[in-house]
Amino acid sequence: METLLSLAINAALKAGKIIMEVYATPFDVYVKSDDSPVTQADLRASNLIKEMLKTSNLPFVSEEDMPDDRSQFSKYWLVDPLDGTQEFVNRNGEFTVNIALIDNARPVLGVIYAPVSDTLWYAINNKGVRKVAMVHDNRAFRQLDYLTYGLMDCEIWKKAHKPNAERPFTVLVSRSHRTHEVDDYIDKYLRPEHPDLLIDSCGSSLKFARLAEGNADVYVCYSKTKEWDTAAADAILSASGGKVLRISDGRPLAYSKEDYPNPPFVAFAAGL
Repeated sequence: METLLSLAINAALKAGKIIMEVYATPFDVYVKSDDSPVTQADLRASNLIKEMLKTSNLPFVSEEDMPDDRSQFSKYWLVDPLDGTQEFVNRNGEFTVNIALIDNARPVLGVIYAPVSDTLWYAINNKGVRKVAMVHDNRAFRQLDYLTYGLMDCEIWKKAHKPNAERPFTVLVSRSHRTHEVDDYIDKYLRPEHPDLLIDSCGSSLKFARLAEGNADVYVCYSKTKEWDTAAADAILSASGGKVLRISDGRPLAYSKEDYPNPPFVAFAAGL
């Protein structure tokens, strides 16, 4: 499993480099059949990640590469090569590369890389979250070796990490896709217990990273997301002791469904 994590980390870093190359140009934006935006950064990053991960001999599923049927895949990669394309288009820096390993319909490995801040979060087998803030140096993309570097120079959040009691109870919402259902949920279920709560917005899976670090408490999502949007983040948040639960029945998000869309969900930091 550590070899697969090393492979995923290096794929995320190199995809991030490609994304930043496109980010520095006056790139074009296209609209897909579901009305979501896509850029050359999405496509180039997806192709690179797929090429790197194929050495694992595991199936590859991504937002840009969906097989007709994945029901026969017991273990496979689930990738969002550019999570937060709208944030990328808006040039606010809040986008990430997400790589997850799904095993028996659950994410057991997760990597999130934020190219603009050059920050990496990763988790494996529910053993705690590692965060590496890297130096902006192209050599890092050539020299990073997870087995000798990644576990040594990083901050680690173990399970049962407690949210920070010195800050307001913080609820995260999507920066670009906030809906009235989110506000209704907050007013009905969260504000009565936390009348002074703070609502903060953030793009992409960075919301999950903040929960894993204990820098926020809850993320409420009613917007349209797909499994690849949440898989890596779900693995990382779960490793920190948090949870991602469906609003309808309080059960964990399901993966490897017949279709890719997620239902509305709430993500909780550890201790809640």
